[in-house]
Amino acid sequence: MLGSRRHFPALTAEPDLVYLDAASGTPCPEPVIAQLTAELRGPAANPGRGGHPWARDALRRVEEARAAVAAFLGATFPDEVAFTRGATGAMAFLADRWGPAALEKGGDILYCPGDHLSTVRPWLRLAERMRPQGVRAVPYRRDRLGRIDADDFARAASDRTAVVVVTDVHNLHGTRTDLDALAIPPAATVCLDCSQSAGRLPLRLADSRAEVAVVSGHKMFGPPGTGTVYVRRGQHHRIAVDRAAGRSGPARHVSPLTDAAEEGSLDGAGAAALASAAAFVDGIGLDALGDHLAGLAARFTDGAARIGGVTLLGPPVDPRQPHSGIVAFALDGQAGADVAFALERRRVYVRAGDHCLDGPRDDAVRASFHLYNDENDVDRLLQGLSAAAERT
Repeated sequence: MLGSRRHFPALTAEPDLVYLDAASGTPCPEPVIAQLTAELRGPAANPGRGGHPWARDALRRVEEARAAVAAFLGATFPDEVAFTRGATGAMAFLADRWGPAALEKGGDILYCPGDHLSTVRPWLRLAERMRPQGVRAVPYRRDRLGRIDADDFARAASDRTAVVVVTDVHNLHGTRTDLDALAIPPAATVCLDCSQSAGRLPLRLADSRAEVAVVSGHKMFGPPGTGTVYVRRGQHHRIAVDRAAGRSGPARHVSPLTDAAEEGSLDGAGAAALASAAAFVDGIGLDALGDHLAGLAARFTDGAARIGGVTLLGPPVDPRQPHSGIVAFALDGQAGADVAFALERRRVYVRAGDHCLDGPRDDAVRASFHLYNDENDVDRLLQGLSAAAERT
Protein backbone atom coordinates (compact mmCIF):
# COMPACT_ATOMS: atom_id res chain seq x y z
CA MET A 1 0.00 0.00 0.00
CA LEU A 2 2.93 2.36 0.64
CA GLY A 3 3.73 4.29 -2.51
CA SER A 4 0.34 3.48 -4.01
CA ARG A 5 -2.44 5.94 -4.79
CA ARG A 6 -5.09 3.31 -5.52
CA HIS A 7 -7.09 4.08 -2.36
CA PHE A 8 -7.36 7.79 -3.19
CA PRO A 9 -9.98 8.74 -5.80
CA ALA A 10 -8.71 12.32 -6.09
CA LEU A 11 -5.27 11.00 -7.08
CA THR A 12 -6.36 8.16 -9.34
CA ALA A 13 -8.51 10.67 -11.24
CA GLU A 14 -5.34 12.60 -12.17
CA PRO A 15 -2.62 9.97 -12.65
CA ASP A 16 -0.07 12.47 -14.00
CA LEU A 17 -0.32 14.70 -10.90
CA VAL A 18 2.34 14.67 -8.19
CA TYR A 19 0.67 15.94 -5.03
CA LEU A 20 3.24 17.12 -2.47
CA ASP A 21 1.17 19.29 -0.14
CA ALA A 22 0.02 16.76 2.45
CA ALA A 23 1.10 19.12 5.24
CA SER A 24 -1.75 21.41 4.13
CA GLY A 25 -4.28 18.65 3.63
CA THR A 26 -4.45 15.01 2.66
CA PRO A 27 -6.91 13.51 0.18
CA CYS A 28 -9.50 11.19 1.71
CA PRO A 29 -9.04 7.47 1.01
CA GLU A 30 -11.93 5.25 -0.04
CA PRO A 31 -12.63 3.80 3.44
CA VAL A 32 -13.04 7.29 4.91
CA ILE A 33 -15.28 8.41 2.06
CA ALA A 34 -17.36 5.25 2.47
CA GLN A 35 -17.70 5.79 6.23
CA LEU A 36 -18.69 9.43 5.83
CA THR A 37 -21.18 8.55 3.10
CA ALA A 38 -22.73 5.80 5.22
CA GLU A 39 -23.12 8.19 8.14
CA LEU A 40 -24.80 10.83 5.98
CA ARG A 41 -27.11 8.29 4.35
CA GLY A 42 -28.15 6.86 7.70
CA PRO A 43 -30.43 8.15 10.48
CA ALA A 44 -30.13 11.92 10.87
CA ALA A 45 -30.49 12.11 14.64
CA ASN A 46 -28.41 14.42 16.82
CA PRO A 47 -26.11 12.31 19.06
CA GLY A 48 -27.57 12.13 22.54
CA ARG A 49 -30.25 14.74 21.85
CA GLY A 50 -33.20 12.54 22.68
CA GLY A 51 -34.06 9.12 24.02
CA HIS A 52 -35.32 7.51 20.82
CA PRO A 53 -33.34 4.76 19.07
CA TRP A 54 -31.88 6.99 16.36
CA ALA A 55 -30.43 9.42 18.91
CA ARG A 56 -29.10 6.62 21.11
CA ASP A 57 -27.48 4.90 18.14
CA ALA A 58 -25.88 8.15 16.96
CA LEU A 59 -24.43 8.65 20.44
CA ARG A 60 -23.11 5.09 20.51
CA ARG A 61 -21.29 5.62 17.20
CA VAL A 62 -19.72 8.85 18.49
CA GLU A 63 -18.41 7.11 21.60
CA GLU A 64 -17.05 4.24 19.52
CA ALA A 65 -15.26 6.81 17.36
CA ARG A 66 -13.91 8.56 20.45
CA ALA A 67 -12.49 5.31 21.82
CA ALA A 68 -10.87 4.49 18.48
CA VAL A 69 -9.26 7.91 18.05
CA ALA A 70 -8.08 7.96 21.67
CA ALA A 71 -6.39 4.59 21.19
CA PHE A 72 -4.77 5.81 17.96
CA LEU A 73 -3.32 8.85 19.77
CA GLY A 74 -2.12 6.78 22.69
CA ALA A 75 -4.44 8.34 25.27
CA THR A 76 -5.13 6.34 28.42
CA PHE A 77 -8.88 7.03 28.52
CA PRO A 78 -11.40 7.89 25.77
CA ASP A 79 -12.74 10.81 27.83
CA GLU A 80 -9.37 12.54 27.42
CA VAL A 81 -10.25 13.21 23.76
CA ALA A 82 -12.92 15.56 22.42
CA PHE A 83 -13.87 16.22 18.80
CA THR A 84 -13.28 19.68 17.34
CA ARG A 85 -13.44 21.39 13.95
CA GLY A 86 -9.66 21.21 13.58
CA ALA A 87 -6.40 21.99 15.34
CA THR A 88 -6.86 25.77 15.10
CA GLY A 89 -10.11 25.64 17.03
CA ALA A 90 -8.67 23.08 19.44
CA MET A 91 -5.71 25.31 20.31
CA ALA A 92 -7.98 28.32 20.78
CA PHE A 93 -10.17 26.17 23.04
CA LEU A 94 -7.19 25.28 25.23
CA ALA A 95 -6.12 28.91 25.56
CA ASP A 96 -9.67 30.10 26.28
CA ARG A 97 -11.10 27.30 28.42
CA TRP A 98 -8.11 25.58 30.02
CA GLY A 99 -5.39 28.23 30.07
CA PRO A 100 -6.90 30.73 32.54
CA ALA A 101 -7.08 28.17 35.35
CA ALA A 102 -3.60 26.88 34.54
CA LEU A 103 -2.33 30.46 34.92
CA GLU A 104 -4.59 31.70 37.70
CA LYS A 105 -1.59 32.28 39.99
CA GLY A 106 0.37 34.05 37.26
CA GLY A 107 3.43 32.68 35.53
CA ASP A 108 5.04 32.44 32.12
CA ILE A 109 3.84 30.96 28.86
CA LEU A 110 6.83 29.72 26.87
CA TYR A 111 6.27 29.80 23.11
CA CYS A 112 8.24 29.89 19.87
CA PRO A 113 7.57 32.89 17.57
CA GLY A 114 8.68 30.73 14.63
CA ASP A 115 5.79 28.28 15.02
CA HIS A 116 2.45 28.21 13.20
CA LEU A 117 0.39 31.32 13.90
CA SER A 118 -2.63 29.33 15.05
CA THR A 119 -0.39 27.75 17.69
CA VAL A 120 1.14 31.02 18.86
CA ARG A 121 -1.59 33.66 18.71
CA PRO A 122 -4.14 32.18 21.16
CA TRP A 123 -1.49 32.14 23.88
CA LEU A 124 -0.29 35.66 23.12
CA ARG A 125 -3.88 36.86 23.42
CA LEU A 126 -4.26 35.03 26.73
CA ALA A 127 -1.01 36.50 28.07
CA GLU A 128 -2.19 40.00 27.17
CA ARG A 129 -5.57 39.41 28.80
CA MET A 130 -4.02 38.03 31.98
CA ARG A 131 -1.16 40.49 32.26
CA PRO A 132 -2.75 42.09 35.37
CA GLN A 133 -2.50 38.66 37.04
CA GLY A 134 1.23 38.50 36.33
CA VAL A 135 1.12 36.34 33.19
CA ARG A 136 3.87 36.84 30.61
CA ALA A 137 4.58 35.35 27.18
CA VAL A 138 8.27 34.40 27.00
CA PRO A 139 9.75 33.38 23.62
CA TYR A 140 12.33 30.76 22.78
CA ARG A 141 14.06 30.35 19.41
CA ARG A 142 14.54 27.81 16.66
CA ASP A 143 17.76 27.70 14.67
CA ARG A 144 17.85 28.35 10.92
CA LEU A 145 17.10 24.67 10.20
CA GLY A 146 14.00 24.65 12.37
CA ARG A 147 15.39 22.90 15.44
CA ILE A 148 14.52 24.27 18.88
CA ASP A 149 17.57 25.95 20.39
CA ALA A 150 17.89 23.97 23.62
CA ASP A 151 20.19 26.57 25.20
CA ASP A 152 17.78 29.39 24.43
CA PHE A 153 14.90 27.29 25.75
CA ALA A 154 16.80 26.76 29.01
CA ARG A 155 17.37 30.52 29.22
CA ALA A 156 13.65 31.20 28.78
CA ALA A 157 12.50 28.57 31.29
CA SER A 158 12.33 29.33 35.00
CA ASP A 159 10.39 28.51 38.13
CA ARG A 160 7.78 30.98 36.81
CA THR A 161 7.08 28.78 33.78
CA ALA A 162 3.51 27.50 33.96
CA VAL A 163 2.70 26.50 30.36
CA VAL A 164 5.08 25.40 27.60
CA VAL A 165 3.64 25.51 24.07
CA VAL A 166 5.56 23.21 21.72
CA THR A 167 5.13 22.06 18.14
CA ASP A 168 5.74 18.33 17.70
CA VAL A 169 6.66 18.51 13.98
CA HIS A 170 7.33 21.91 12.44
CA ASN A 171 5.06 22.71 9.50
CA LEU A 172 7.83 24.18 7.31
CA HIS A 173 11.09 22.54 8.36
CA GLY A 174 9.65 19.10 9.19
CA THR A 175 11.80 18.77 12.32
CA ARG A 176 10.42 16.78 15.26
CA THR A 177 10.80 18.02 18.83
CA ASP A 178 12.41 15.79 21.44
CA LEU A 179 10.67 16.93 24.62
CA ASP A 180 13.13 14.98 26.75
CA ALA A 181 15.97 17.12 25.39
CA LEU A 182 14.38 20.35 26.66
CA ALA A 183 14.84 21.74 30.16
CA ILE A 184 11.11 21.85 30.92
CA PRO A 185 10.48 22.89 34.54
CA PRO A 186 8.84 20.02 36.47
CA ALA A 187 5.80 22.08 37.50
CA ALA A 188 5.06 23.32 33.96
CA THR A 189 2.34 21.83 31.76
CA VAL A 190 3.23 21.08 28.15
CA CYS A 191 0.78 21.88 25.35
CA LEU A 192 1.75 19.95 22.21
CA ASP A 193 0.66 20.77 18.64
CA CYS A 194 0.48 17.41 16.86
CA SER A 195 -1.01 18.75 13.62
CA GLN A 196 1.89 17.51 11.49
CA SER A 197 2.81 14.38 13.44
CA ALA A 198 -0.54 12.61 13.87
CA GLY A 199 -0.97 10.16 11.02
CA ARG A 200 2.71 10.37 10.07
CA LEU A 201 4.66 9.28 13.13
CA PRO A 202 3.79 7.21 16.21
CA LEU A 203 2.12 9.12 19.04
CA ARG A 204 1.80 7.90 22.59
CA LEU A 205 0.35 10.85 24.44
CA ALA A 206 -0.11 8.93 27.69
CA ASP A 207 3.65 8.42 27.88
CA SER A 208 4.51 11.92 26.68
CA ARG A 209 5.50 14.93 28.75
CA ALA A 210 2.52 16.68 27.14
CA GLU A 211 -0.69 16.83 29.18
CA VAL A 212 -2.72 18.76 26.60
CA ALA A 213 -2.48 18.49 22.80
CA VAL A 214 -4.26 19.20 19.52
CA VAL A 215 -4.65 17.18 16.32
CA SER A 216 -5.76 18.15 12.82
CA GLY A 217 -8.03 15.61 11.12
CA HIS A 218 -7.64 16.80 7.54
CA LYS A 219 -3.88 16.24 7.67
CA MET A 220 -4.31 12.55 8.60
CA PHE A 221 -6.82 11.56 5.88
CA GLY A 222 -9.92 12.70 7.79
CA PRO A 223 -12.57 15.01 6.33
CA PRO A 224 -12.02 18.78 6.37
CA GLY A 225 -13.27 20.42 9.54
CA THR A 226 -12.34 17.56 11.87
CA GLY A 227 -9.81 17.33 14.66
CA THR A 228 -9.38 16.56 18.33
CA VAL A 229 -8.23 18.14 21.55
CA TYR A 230 -6.52 15.99 24.17
CA VAL A 231 -6.55 16.86 27.86
CA ARG A 232 -5.26 14.37 30.40
CA ARG A 233 -7.71 13.55 33.20
CA GLY A 234 -5.50 15.24 35.77
CA GLN A 235 -6.08 18.54 33.94
CA HIS A 236 -9.87 18.26 33.57
CA HIS A 237 -10.52 20.31 36.70
CA ARG A 238 -8.99 23.33 34.97
CA ILE A 239 -11.47 23.32 32.07
CA ALA A 240 -14.15 26.01 32.17
CA VAL A 241 -17.52 24.51 31.21
CA ASP A 242 -20.19 26.95 30.03
CA ARG A 243 -23.27 25.65 31.82
CA ALA A 244 -25.48 28.03 29.85
CA ALA A 245 -24.45 26.59 26.47
CA GLY A 246 -26.71 24.24 24.57
CA ARG A 247 -26.04 20.74 25.89
CA SER A 248 -27.70 17.39 25.87
CA GLY A 249 -28.02 16.69 29.55
CA PRO A 250 -26.74 13.51 31.20
CA ALA A 251 -26.99 11.43 28.03
CA ARG A 252 -24.10 13.27 26.40
CA HIS A 253 -21.96 13.83 29.51
CA VAL A 254 -18.62 12.05 29.20
CA SER A 255 -16.16 14.37 30.94
CA PRO A 256 -15.63 18.09 31.64
CA LEU A 257 -13.54 18.13 28.46
CA THR A 258 -16.33 16.86 26.22
CA ASP A 259 -18.90 19.05 27.99
CA ALA A 260 -16.83 22.13 27.14
CA ALA A 261 -15.37 21.24 23.74
CA GLU A 262 -18.44 19.56 22.23
CA GLU A 263 -21.09 22.13 23.08
CA GLY A 264 -24.04 22.23 20.74
CA SER A 265 -24.66 19.76 17.94
CA LEU A 266 -21.76 17.39 17.43
CA ASP A 267 -20.54 16.38 13.97
CA GLY A 268 -21.08 12.67 14.48
CA ALA A 269 -20.43 11.85 10.83
CA GLY A 270 -17.09 13.66 10.94
CA ALA A 271 -16.14 11.88 14.16
CA ALA A 272 -16.87 8.48 12.65
CA ALA A 273 -14.94 9.35 9.49
CA LEU A 274 -11.96 10.52 11.55
CA ALA A 275 -11.98 7.20 13.39
CA SER A 276 -12.00 5.49 9.99
CA ALA A 277 -8.96 7.55 8.97
CA ALA A 278 -7.16 6.43 12.13
CA ALA A 279 -7.99 2.81 11.33
CA PHE A 280 -6.73 3.30 7.77
CA VAL A 281 -3.36 4.57 9.00
CA ASP A 282 -3.19 1.87 11.67
CA GLY A 283 -3.68 -0.75 8.98
CA ILE A 284 -0.56 0.51 7.22
CA GLY A 285 1.50 0.87 10.39
CA LEU A 286 3.07 4.09 11.57
CA ASP A 287 6.52 2.54 11.91
CA ALA A 288 6.47 1.44 8.28
CA LEU A 289 5.05 4.79 7.21
CA GLY A 290 7.78 6.73 9.05
CA ASP A 291 10.42 4.62 7.32
CA HIS A 292 8.76 5.15 3.93
CA LEU A 293 8.68 8.93 4.43
CA ALA A 294 12.29 8.94 5.59
CA GLY A 295 13.34 7.22 2.38
CA LEU A 296 11.49 9.73 0.21
CA ALA A 297 12.76 12.73 2.16
CA ALA A 298 16.34 11.46 2.04
CA ARG A 299 16.11 10.81 -1.71
CA PHE A 300 14.92 14.39 -2.21
CA THR A 301 17.49 16.08 0.02
CA ASP A 302 20.34 14.04 -1.48
CA GLY A 303 19.24 14.99 -4.99
CA ALA A 304 18.49 18.64 -4.20
CA ALA A 305 21.93 19.10 -2.64
CA ARG A 306 23.42 18.40 -6.07
CA ILE A 307 21.38 21.11 -7.81
CA GLY A 308 23.19 24.43 -8.00
CA GLY A 309 21.48 27.29 -6.19
CA VAL A 310 19.28 25.12 -3.96
CA THR A 311 19.40 25.70 -0.21
CA LEU A 312 17.80 23.10 2.04
CA LEU A 313 15.92 24.63 4.97
CA GLY A 314 15.96 21.62 7.27
CA PRO A 315 18.52 19.36 8.93
CA PRO A 316 20.00 16.34 7.12
CA VAL A 317 17.62 13.39 6.75
CA ASP A 318 18.73 10.01 8.05
CA PRO A 319 16.89 7.37 5.98
CA ARG A 320 17.31 4.92 8.88
CA GLN A 321 15.22 7.09 11.22
CA PRO A 322 11.45 7.74 10.90
CA HIS A 323 10.73 11.12 9.32
CA SER A 324 7.74 13.40 8.88
CA GLY A 325 8.18 13.55 5.11
CA ILE A 326 8.15 17.37 5.24
CA VAL A 327 11.08 19.13 3.54
CA ALA A 328 11.70 22.77 2.66
CA PHE A 329 14.07 24.50 0.28
CA ALA A 330 14.83 27.78 -1.47
CA LEU A 331 16.24 28.55 -4.90
CA ASP A 332 18.72 31.41 -5.13
CA GLY A 333 17.31 34.51 -6.78
CA GLN A 334 13.74 33.22 -7.08
CA ALA A 335 10.67 33.86 -4.99
CA GLY A 336 9.04 30.79 -3.57
CA ALA A 337 5.82 31.52 -5.43
CA ASP A 338 7.69 31.56 -8.76
CA VAL A 339 9.33 28.21 -8.03
CA ALA A 340 5.99 26.71 -7.02
CA PHE A 341 4.38 28.00 -10.22
CA ALA A 342 7.17 26.52 -12.35
CA LEU A 343 6.60 23.16 -10.65
CA GLU A 344 2.84 23.48 -11.02
CA ARG A 345 3.24 23.80 -14.78
CA ARG A 346 4.95 20.39 -14.63
CA ARG A 347 2.01 19.00 -12.60
CA VAL A 348 3.95 18.95 -9.33
CA TYR A 349 2.03 20.65 -6.51
CA VAL A 350 3.99 22.10 -3.59
CA ARG A 351 3.41 24.90 -1.08
CA ALA A 352 4.82 28.42 -1.21
CA GLY A 353 3.69 31.64 0.47
CA ASP A 354 3.96 32.63 4.12
CA HIS A 355 3.45 29.07 5.44
CA CYS A 356 1.25 30.53 8.22
CA LEU A 357 4.38 31.81 9.95
CA ASP A 358 5.28 35.26 11.21
CA GLY A 359 7.86 36.73 8.85
CA PRO A 360 9.26 33.67 7.01
CA ARG A 361 11.60 33.85 4.05
CA ASP A 362 9.65 34.74 0.92
CA ASP A 363 11.69 32.21 -1.05
CA ALA A 364 10.74 29.17 1.06
CA VAL A 365 9.04 26.25 -0.70
CA ARG A 366 7.71 23.18 1.09
CA ALA A 367 7.20 19.68 -0.27
CA SER A 368 5.39 17.22 1.97
CA PHE A 369 5.31 13.55 1.05
CA HIS A 370 2.87 10.96 2.33
CA LEU A 371 2.08 7.29 1.98
CA TYR A 372 0.76 7.57 -1.60
CA ASN A 373 4.01 9.11 -2.91
CA ASP A 374 6.85 7.07 -4.37
CA GLU A 375 10.38 7.56 -5.68
CA ASN A 376 9.08 8.58 -9.10
CA ASP A 377 7.29 11.50 -7.44
CA VAL A 378 10.55 12.56 -5.80
CA ASP A 379 12.34 12.39 -9.13
CA ARG A 380 9.63 14.47 -10.83
CA LEU A 381 10.12 17.13 -8.15
CA LEU A 382 13.90 17.07 -8.60
CA GLN A 383 13.59 17.34 -12.37
CA GLY A 384 11.30 20.34 -12.05
CA LEU A 385 13.57 21.98 -9.51
CA SER A 386 16.61 21.43 -11.71
CA ALA A 387 14.82 23.03 -14.66
CA ALA A 388 13.83 26.01 -12.51
CA ALA A 389 17.42 26.40 -11.31
CA GLU A 390 18.68 26.58 -14.88
CA ARG A 391 16.66 29.76 -15.41
CA THR A 392 18.53 31.70 -12.72
